[in-house]
Amino acid sequence: MQSSKIEVDENLQETKKHGSYDFPIEIYTDKFNLFEDGYIRYHWHKEIQFSFCLHDKVVFFIGNQKITLEPGDGIMVNSNVLHQIKPYENNNCMMFSIDFDPTLIGGNKHSLIEKKYVNPIIENNNLKFISLKSNVQWQKNILNLIKKIFSLWNERPYGYELEIQNYLGSLWLNVIREMKEELKEPECVASHDEERVKIALKYIHEHYSENISLNDIAMIANISKSECCRSFKRILRVTPFEYLMEYRALKSSELLLKSKKSISNIAFDVGFNGTSYLGKVFKKYMNCTPSEYRNKYNVK
Repeated sequence: MQSSKIEVDENLQETKKHGSYDFPIEIYTDKFNLFEDGYIRYHWHKEIQFSFCLHDKVVFFIGNQKITLEPGDGIMVNSNVLHQIKPYENNNCMMFSIDFDPTLIGGNKHSLIEKKYVNPIIENNNLKFISLKSNVQWQKNILNLIKKIFSLWNERPYGYELEIQNYLGSLWLNVIREMKEELKEPECVASHDEERVKIALKYIHEHYSENISLNDIAMIANISKSECCRSFKRILRVTPFEYLMEYRALKSSELLLKSKKSISNIAFDVGFNGTSYLGKVFKKYMNCTPSEYRNKYNVK
């Protein structure tokens, strides 16, 4: 079962290693009602991710797009792509995700398979995700392979690792054959948005407890305030200020669970100028008050 929170570094890269060096794949069953925040916040990882919706609807936020998965739907999230996942209506939804290193398909670095069939996909800045629906045959093929991999992972018969690798190869073959023509087309000039936003996020994560302004955030990313807002909107669907408030709420939730500090002290520690402001923002993002959140986890 997946942990109750995705741990990320200051650049939003997930810090957990998926699988082991000799078999770099991990499969998670995510129950959203077990997540402390009620959702999976923005993060990215070098691994390719295939997710399958099991129960109720889940929503992926990738760039400026919102992708809703019905039960039975899936999605591929490409390597190094920022994404966030939330319940569509309530947090009783469930999904499973397969996160694997591209070397499981490409083999050794600089192999023919990697150069010809893996890198053109994972290095394509225009291909951030692929939606998978059961009413499209090639996508249905991938969904069926995803389910077989999930079953093998849980049952673990003798030789399951080799069979999983074989299924991953078949899955990838479906992807590259369908994407073949698109990859031949000239790639658009990659937007600098994501790099700008990552620089800005690093600054916010290091200085969130201080009195930082939009101008400070824009300056660190070397862009104007208006362009800073547009970049955040395009990548994260929120303004820099909204992201800052949400991040302060998340950091305060960590302190509520990890320390016995008063709520007023925690408010000042994360950059709020009082408990009432913290309470208002916390309620917006965590759906409860700071004291309710602390009591929920029995922290005295």
